[in-house]
Amino acid sequence: MSRSKPLIVGEKQFETQKAANFFVRELLNKQRLTEPIPEPHHSFLCVLISRHPHATEKVGVGIRHFTVEPAAYETRCFYLTRVDGSRTDFSYLKCVRGVE
Repeated sequence: MSRSKPLIVGEKQFETQKAANFFVRELLNKQRLTEPIPEPHHSFLCVLISRHPHATEKVGVGIRHFTVEPAAYETRCFYLTRVDGSRTDFSYLKCVRGVE
């Protein structure tokens, strides 16, 4: 997908992938650590994760909630908690880029 093409994720429309990356990065940085991400962002992230190249593996048995957790080098990362309690992190950049 070209970076200049519009991108639709759920109900959000972005003019470019760069605009989508900016929106998601802002969400990542504004969210309180370890707290479940509320609506409408939860629904947005459900659609976003479906664009990940390994979405089926990431989602597994289903999504309970998303959180933002501390990551290496004082950064932050999205985590997905599944309905069975298992967890995984995921790259929002891979999700925005989409299945290759």
